[in-house]
Amino acid sequence: MDKKHHTESVITILDLWHLCAARWRWFVFSVSCCTLMAILYLLRTPYLYTRQATLMVLEESLGQNTTEANSNELSRIGFVNQKSNVPNVVRHITSLDVLMEVVRRTEPDLTHGMLINKAEAIRSRLIVERDDVFSTIINLTYKDYSTIEAERVLTLIIDVYNEKWTHAKQLATRNTAQFIDTRLRLLEKDLDLVDDSIASFKSRYGITDLEHVSDIYLQQQNQSDAEILTLSNQKAMAEYIRGLLEDKNSQHMLLVNSGINNSVIESQITLYNSLLLQLKSHLAYTSDQNPLIVSQEQEISELRKSILSNINSHIETIDIQLLALEGYNEDATSKIISNPEHAKFLEGIQREKTVKESLYLYLLQKKEENEISLSYKTSNTQILDIPHGIGKPTSPDRPKVLFGAMLMGVLLPIAVLFLRASFDETVRDHYDIERNSDIPFLGEVPYSGREHSIESLLMPLGIGSKHKSSGIVVGHDMLDPSNEAFRILRNNMEAIVANKELGNTCRVYLVKSTQIESGKTYVAMNLAITKAIGGRRVLFIDGDLRQASASRLWRTPLHGLTDYLHGEESDFRNLLWHHEEYPTLDVLPSGAVPTNPTELLQSPLLSQLLNEARQHYDCIFIDSPSAGMLADADIIEHQADCTLFVIRAGHFDRRRLEELNPVHSRDNDKPQYVILNGVSINVRYGYAYVHKYARSESDKNTVAISKKTLLLNQIIFKKKKKRNTT
Repeated sequence: MDKKHHTESVITILDLWHLCAARWRWFVFSVSCCTLMAILYLLRTPYLYTRQATLMVLEESLGQNTTEANSNELSRIGFVNQKSNVPNVVRHITSLDVLMEVVRRTEPDLTHGMLINKAEAIRSRLIVERDDVFSTIINLTYKDYSTIEAERVLTLIIDVYNEKWTHAKQLATRNTAQFIDTRLRLLEKDLDLVDDSIASFKSRYGITDLEHVSDIYLQQQNQSDAEILTLSNQKAMAEYIRGLLEDKNSQHMLLVNSGINNSVIESQITLYNSLLLQLKSHLAYTSDQNPLIVSQEQEISELRKSILSNINSHIETIDIQLLALEGYNEDATSKIISNPEHAKFLEGIQREKTVKESLYLYLLQKKEENEISLSYKTSNTQILDIPHGIGKPTSPDRPKVLFGAMLMGVLLPIAVLFLRASFDETVRDHYDIERNSDIPFLGEVPYSGREHSIESLLMPLGIGSKHKSSGIVVGHDMLDPSNEAFRILRNNMEAIVANKELGNTCRVYLVKSTQIESGKTYVAMNLAITKAIGGRRVLFIDGDLRQASASRLWRTPLHGLTDYLHGEESDFRNLLWHHEEYPTLDVLPSGAVPTNPTELLQSPLLSQLLNEARQHYDCIFIDSPSAGMLADADIIEHQADCTLFVIRAGHFDRRRLEELNPVHSRDNDKPQYVILNGVSINVRYGYAYVHKYARSESDKNTVAISKKTLLLNQIIFKKKKKRNTT
C-alpha cells in the first residue's frame, strides 16, 4: 500500500513542549531580562496616587431643607431663575476656563501658552462622570504624583467652578438691575410730565374733582382700566424686549419672569440667556473664528429671531385686546360725563399716570428682589465627599507589571520557537522521515559538536586528543549519548540481519548522502568501529576517491583502493591499514586521487575485491562521495548489499525525502535505510533510552528492539571490560 506523504510543517503542542523543554535556558534568560526591565521600570517610574470627590447638583425639585427652600424662593421671586443641567456642569468643570484658573492660582507667573499646557495636563489626569444616567451626583477622580497636590487640585476645581457659576448668575442679575434703573428714570420723567399736564389743565379750566361720576359706571371703568393696565404692562415689557432683540449688536441679557404672561416666550428667553452666558464664557479663552463660537452665534441668532417673532405676535394680540377694552372704556366714559371733551382729556391723562405709576411700583419691587438675589450668594452644587483616597499608589500596579513581565518572558521564547519551527522546512526528527518517506528508518545519531571544538582546530599542530580530532566518538569505555546511539544502530543492523535469516553472510553496506556536510564519513567510521568493538571483523573501504575524507582523518598511507583498481597491486590485503586500538578493524584507504574516479569504480576489479573480502570479514562499510552531482555512489551501490542514507537534521529539506523512496532508486530489490545525523539531544541518553526503529525490507514496518536485548548487550559489554581489566 502506498503511503501518503505530508510535507507541510506540522507543529503540535507536544512538539512545541519538547522544543521549549530543550531550550529552557532561553526561558530563564527571557524571564530574567523581562523581570529586570520591569523592576527598572518600577524603580524609574514615579507612583501615581488617586483622589476622589463627589458633588451633587442641586435642582429646584430637590430643595427640602431651609437653605434650599430660601434659595428656591429667591429664584421664584427674582428675575434670574437658572436651572442646573448636569451634563453642562460636567462639561464646565472640565473646561479650560476652569482649569486655567486653577493653574493660575497654583502658579501665577506662567504665560498664556504654559497655562493652557498645564490645564491640558490636568484635564488628561481628571475624570468627571455622573454616578448614573438619571443621577445628579458627579464623581471627580484625579491622579497625581503627590496626594497633597491631588487633593489641592480637586478642591480648587470645585471652588473655581462654584465661583464662576456664582459670577455668571450675578452678572445676569447686575444686567437686570441696570435695565430696571434705566427704566425707572424714564418713568420718573414721564410721571413728572403727566403731573404737570394735570395741574395745568385743572388750573386752566378750574376743575377740582370728578368723583361725583356715577358709581356704577366708575366700577365698570375701573375694571376695564385694570385690564388695560395689565395688558399695557405686558405690552411695555414686550416692546422693551423687542427693542433689545432688534438691536443686533446688543449682548445684554433679556428679562426673565418679566410678567408678559407668555410661557413660551419666557422659556425661550431663559434658553437665550443660558446660550449667551456660554458664548461669553467660551470667548474668554478662544477667538470668535472658532467653529464652536460660530455655531453658538448662529444658534443664538436663530433663537433671537424666534423670540422676536413670538413677541410681535404677542404684542399684536395685546393691541387687539387693548383696542376692545378702550372702546368699552370710551363708551363708559361718554355715559359718565356729559361734557366729554374736558373729562375725556383729564381721564386720559389720569389713566396714563396710573399706568406709569403701576409700572414704576412694579419695577421698584423687582429692583428690591434683584438686590436681594444679588446679595444672596449660593452655589448649584453641594459637596458630598471631600477629596479623599487610599494611601497606596494606584499606578503603576507592581504585581501586575511584574506578572506581565514574567508572562511576556515566557511567551516571547514560545513565539520565537513556534515561528522558527513553523518556517523550518528541514528534517527535524525521525517523525518527519516516517511521515514523508517510505524508506525504513534505522536510527539517529546525536550532534556531538566535536567537529567544531577547539581540539579539532589544534589537531593540525599536534595538540589535542586523537579521537576528538579524527571525528571518532566511539570507544571501549565511553557511555556518552553518541556511543549509545551508535550501539543502538549496531543492534538495529544486527536485528535486521537476524530477521532476514542470513546467518553469518558478510554484508556490504554503502554509506551515502545526497548533501555535502551531512556527516556521511563520520557515521560510516563510527559504525565500523562500533561493529569492531562488538567483536566483528570489519573492513572499512574509503570509496570517496575524490576527497578521501576518511583516509585523511585516519592518516592512512597514500597507497590504497586506486592502486588496486589500477592493477598495480593484485592482493588488496597488502594495501590494508590495521587500526592499532581495534584489532578486528581494517581500513582500505582511497589512495592517490585519480584523474578518472568514475571509470576506476566501473572496473570489474571492484567486484573482485568485494568478493574476496566477503570471505575474510563479517561486514564491509564503503564510504562513497555525495550522490546527486556525481555518479560514483550509484556505481558502488550496484556492488553493495544494503544502502544507508545519511541525512543531517536541520539541513535536509523535507520536500526532498520523496527522492529517497525506492521508486526513485535503480536497485529497488536491495534494502535501503535512513540514518538521521546531528539530532539535538533533548533527553538524557541512558540504559532506558532505546530507539525502536529497524524496518524489514518486505513490509517496511518497525521491528522493536526490546530493552532486554539492550540490557543483555550491556551486561556482555561490562563482562568483557572486566576481563580486559583483569
